Amino acid sequence: MQLLFWPCTIASLILCIIALSIRKSKLLVLSSIFILPMSLYLAATPRFLVWGLIFPLLYLGATKFITKKMIWVGVLLVIPNFLLVGWLGFVVLNQ
Repeated sequence: MQLLFWPCTIASLILCIIALSIRKSKLLVLSSIFILPMSLYLAATPRFLVWGLIFPLLYLGATKFITKKMIWVGVLLVIPNFLLVGWLGFVVLNQ
């Protein structure tokens, strides 16, 4: 699991930035697939339960807004993913 967790999470964030900058919704769908290992891990913890499964859905929601040419709404939808990964990285590094 650790082999997939951080590399897929970082790849997901990088793909998200690329997708938003070149306005390609297919890359956001791929990014939502890459964030699934972290999402499933969080869904198994007592603190996040079902809330961990929302993070890939945020990418898919951003995909819908990117196709409708509403870029800023898509950016607002992916911000929680960046905050979550930043918080999780901070917690892991400061243990």
